[in-house]
Amino acid sequence: MPLIRPFRGLRYNPVIVSDLRQVVAPPYDIIYDEWRERLYKRNPYNIVRLIKTKAKPGDNEENNKYTRARDYEKSWIKDGILKLEKKPAVYVRSETYEIEGETRTRYGFIALIKVADFGDSIHPHERTQSAPKVDRLNLLKTTNTNLSQIFSIFSDPDNEIHNVLLRVTNTEPEVNFTDEQGIIRKMWVVYDNDIITLIQNIMKERSIIIADGHHRYETALAFRDLMESKRKGDEEPFDYVSMYFSSADAEGMTILPTHRKIGRLTGFNEQTFIDDLSNEFEIIRHNNSSFDDILNLIKKDSDKTNIFGVYTKNGLVVAKLKNPRVPKEIDVDVLHDNIIGQKLGISREDIGQGKYLHFCKSPDHAYDDVANGTDQVSFFMNTLTSEELFREVLKGRRMPPKSTYFYPKTMSGLVMYKISRESLDNHR
Repeated sequence: MPLIRPFRGLRYNPVIVSDLRQVVAPPYDIIYDEWRERLYKRNPYNIVRLIKTKAKPGDNEENNKYTRARDYEKSWIKDGILKLEKKPAVYVRSETYEIEGETRTRYGFIALIKVADFGDSIHPHERTQSAPKVDRLNLLKTTNTNLSQIFSIFSDPDNEIHNVLLRVTNTEPEVNFTDEQGIIRKMWVVYDNDIITLIQNIMKERSIIIADGHHRYETALAFRDLMESKRKGDEEPFDYVSMYFSSADAEGMTILPTHRKIGRLTGFNEQTFIDDLSNEFEIIRHNNSSFDDILNLIKKDSDKTNIFGVYTKNGLVVAKLKNPRVPKEIDVDVLHDNIIGQKLGISREDIGQGKYLHFCKSPDHAYDDVANGTDQVSFFMNTLTSEELFREVLKGRRMPPKSTYFYPKTMSGLVMYKISRESLDNHR
């Protein structure tokens, strides 16, 4: 069962940093170079300096991006920019955002969870790649800090946790700002032992699925094992990792598709590919349909069979699997196994090394990159539902990378976990 506990978060000191918008950042893995430059210039204490520090020419084992992140953090703590919470807390959060013409609010909370091997109460849903895990472990070993949260979801059909969080959010938030994407971010610091105990007891019965942060969770497992020789008791700070928990059943939960685009394939022929695809898929051409029409068309019958939009320089088609299984397989599995693997010859190893296949949140970008010749073929996906996700993951299955896009992303910089005894104990 998941073991959750409060902690003394490491947070920006509001006396010195009064506007959190200047210092927060999205998760490290979606920050491209130009965005990092903007964040660096925005404020000298922006969290990007810790989570995605710039490399420099001449970096070596003694002086590199990881040691610079450690030194930034140390100096910020010394200068009072960052300070520990006065006593252990759970951090309740809300994100209010617009999507598809609708306003939604997602609720969740930040706490520590005891690191456990996959398969009992904590489950991954995507396969991981080796390079990001090496990067995150190097950063964790050097800073000894969880600088951002792993994003997890759980089933709460009777709204037990959701109702507890709503009670908390009836009070004035300690943090309240609108980020650069127009998302309203709020946070409440909860010291009340009764509320914390209630959350802990309810969560004992829940299975946790990692939504975002698979590499960071596997890094936490590796760090725990690495620190085992320093264990002095049953409860060590390195036994825990900082996590954001949110109900998959609440109305504010949004899962978006991640589209695929493929390029640099040798000998790729558009017509040969579509002809090969037609052996297994019904190919439907809509010559007079707009791109938005195609995105809507692939939703039709998507509960019964696997449907994709496919775009090459020869045009845009809908590909519908002729003989789907019952119940149907997950779309992203069919795409990766039947099309990307079998028909295009791209292996899991190729994908793990970043060859040929790239992921894209925006369907417009996936379309444009084929239209301008940057890529050769794009695949437009339907959304994976939370029901499909729980059904497959609790069987022990792991899906291809970037099978989901949980929106909005969690924000780095609101609260961190310094992996030390001081973060777990009451301040004396």
